[in-house]
Formats: sequence, C-alpha cells, structure tokens
Amino acid sequence: MIPKFVILILLPILLTVVYLGSADENVVGIVSLGIMLVGLFATMVIRTPVWGALMLIIALHWFQLEGISHSIYVMFLACFAYMVYLIRVGDHKADRTWLLMGASQLLFFALVFALKPYSLMMIFFFVDATALLFFLGCGLVRWDSSKVQALLTVHLWFMVIWAFVERAISLELRIEGPSLSSTNFAVLLAVSWTIWLVNGLLSNKTNVVWLCVMTVLVLMSILFSGTRMGILGMGLGGALCALCKLMILQRERVVGILVKFGFIMGFLAILAVILWNILPDDMFLKKGFETFLSGKLDASSMGRIAAWYTAWTIMKTHPIWGAGPGNFLLYNIELLQRYHFIPVVQTLPRLGHAHNLFLMVLSDYGLAGFAALSVVCGTCAVRLIRYIRKAWDGFGFALLCGGIVTLFLGLFDVFPLFPSSLGWGAWYMGVLFSLRTGDESRTGGDK
Repeated sequence: MIPKFVILILLPILLTVVYLGSADENVVGIVSLGIMLVGLFATMVIRTPVWGALMLIIALHWFQLEGISHSIYVMFLACFAYMVYLIRVGDHKADRTWLLMGASQLLFFALVFALKPYSLMMIFFFVDATALLFFLGCGLVRWDSSKVQALLTVHLWFMVIWAFVERAISLELRIEGPSLSSTNFAVLLAVSWTIWLVNGLLSNKTNVVWLCVMTVLVLMSILFSGTRMGILGMGLGGALCALCKLMILQRERVVGILVKFGFIMGFLAILAVILWNILPDDMFLKKGFETFLSGKLDASSMGRIAAWYTAWTIMKTHPIWGAGPGNFLLYNIELLQRYHFIPVVQTLPRLGHAHNLFLMVLSDYGLAGFAALSVVCGTCAVRLIRYIRKAWDGFGFALLCGGIVTLFLGLFDVFPLFPSSLGWGAWYMGVLFSLRTGDESRTGGDK
C-alpha cells in the first residue's frame, strides 16, 4: 500500500502536470483549483461552511478568466460536493420549499433542452447550473449577522487589495478587478459594502474606525474602476444605512424619521459636492459624470440605450423563450447595422447583454425563464420580509439594503447575473433563503 503522505505529495504534482501540460498559462486554473480545495476542506473537515462559501465565491469570479483550464468543470463538482455535504449535516434540512427551488430551475433547463427554441450555448447553462448548486448549498447554512459580516469583511479585503495591486501594475485606464469587468466590479463592491456597512453599524457592532477605513478603501477602488454606478451605489447605500438606523431607533415615528432622513440626505449632498471638487478634472470617472450632467450622451450611455432597444425588440419577437443566453450580441449587431448610415452609430460599442437586469432576463430567457427565476427570488424576498417584521434588526435591514441597491443599479447593469458575479449572487440568495422566523432547523423543517 502507498502511504497516505506520499499520495498527498504526488497528487498536487500530478495536477500541476495535467494543467501545465495543456498550456503554460494555465497557472490560474491551478490557483482556482487550490482555492476550491481549501473551501471544501474548510467545509467538510474543519466544519466551517462559511469559509467554504467564501472560497467558492472567489473561485467562481474566474469563470471567464483566460487560463482557467479544467477548473471550470471542477467548479461544478465543487459546488455539487458542497451542496451534498450540507444536505447531510447542514443547519437546515432540505425541505419541500428547498426542493421546489431546485425543481423550478431544473424544469426550465429541461424544457429548453427538449424544445431547443434557440441556438444553445451550453457554457451559459453550465454556469447557471453551477450557481444553482451553490445557492442550494448556501441555503442550508444558518447564516447570521456575525457569519455574513465575517465573510463580507474578508471578501471586501480581497477585492480592495486586488484593486490596488491592479492599479499599481496595470496600464489600463480602468481596472476590472477579479470580476473581469470594470462596471461589474464597482457594482459588486458597492452592494457588498452596503450590506457590510449596515450590518456592521446596526447589528454586528463593528468598530466605527474600521467602518470608515474600509469605506475609504472601497471608494478608492471604485474610483480606480472609473464606474459612475459604483459611486451612485455607495451614495444610495449610505443613505439607506442612515434611514435604517432611524427606523430601528424610532420604529413608531415615521414622520420624524422622514424629516431627519431629509436632513441627512442634504448633508450627504454637501459632502458629495466637496468630494467632486477635490477630484482631479482629468479623472475618467469625473469626465463621464460631467458628460452625463451636461445633457450629452457619451458612447457608453448611447450603447446602453441601443442595448435596451435591442432587448425590447427581442422581447416582442421571442416573448416566451427569449433569444437565449449568449445570443444577444448577434441581435445587437444586426440592429445597429440597420442604422449604419448614421455616423454616431458606427462609434457605438456592440454589447453582449442588455445592461439592465430585468431586460436581460426577459430577452435572454423569456417569460418562461423569468417565471422560473421569480420562484426563487419571490420565495427569498418573502423570507426576508418575514424576518424583518419579526426581528426588526440591523441584519435584516442590511440584506434588504443590499437588495435595494442591486435592483437600483440593475436598471443600468446586469449584476449579479454577470457570469463572474453569479457565485456571489447565489450566495446572497442562499442567505435570504436560509432566514427563519422560528425554530425551523434540521429537526423541524419549515413550518
């Protein structure tokens, strides 16, 4: 028999040879595999599925990264193993509602594969299935204020450090972060920071100094990305944090809360003006805002409008099933080609998605896909509302604020349905699904 320690030594060497044998640049696949293995080890051996979830979120950021190699398939297996393990030993049992969540999505997949209403790009369904498994696994963990705060703290540090390192070594005007998209990275930062801030201030009692330090670092990271929506998201998140603080302190005084909230919003507006004047005039993000405020539309804004119109035409011609994920670019190119005689159209970017969360679902997956996704989102939203009505605490409000910022920014982007942020979105929905208003544990199930 070969000693176990010999196997432990030979296994990573063998895996390295397999990856680098395909191509020299597959080092990223090795790193991703290592992160997933650490996550599964933390879940199954150390019995800390929170850190397992964190590792999987980080690995799932790299769906689209060049050099991911075989790890893209291991992601599915890792999420499947995470889910199966938690079915056995998770804090909550896999009850009928949990089964309904999975069955609704699988039924949609089955209908698409059976009917083939459009040209299927299997990689997108593979990514969706991987995120589904991760969501189902996360939904079996009893997430509370401290667990969510710990995960978000480490994840925010990971993204901030990445942002500063990329800014230091990159020659690009806008950094893209681990999510491989400047816009998506900024929105991910804004939403994560909102949940972290509200939860830390109102529930977890995180030190105010650390809250301020992280806020500055997140703001700088968003500025590095050159994304206007990230700034808007932080502004909305800060305003919601103040409103939630007032609502917790004065639950029965709605009018007084609104008046105080108005004063706070005015103060934040003054701070925003001061910050605006401090920023260098040649900064990419500031130029973009000035173009927008002047009433002129830059290429980015006009490209979004063209994408929205493309989505609208798809919804009219393919209402039930949509055009299919991955096929949007062809429709966008075809639409803009019709107006090629207009000079400005020739300068517009050809976009691969609708740049609107709702339009993306309807144009890519149709009403059928929208209904399937609504089963999950609706169930999770109901659980969050029930939790807030009973607990009325900072944790529930933090999750609600994160959802509000997501939906607001979703009017202009597709976070968290962008492939590199889909894992984070699956985790967030899993946290909402795990909320219980009573003693609904593994022994009792949903009541």
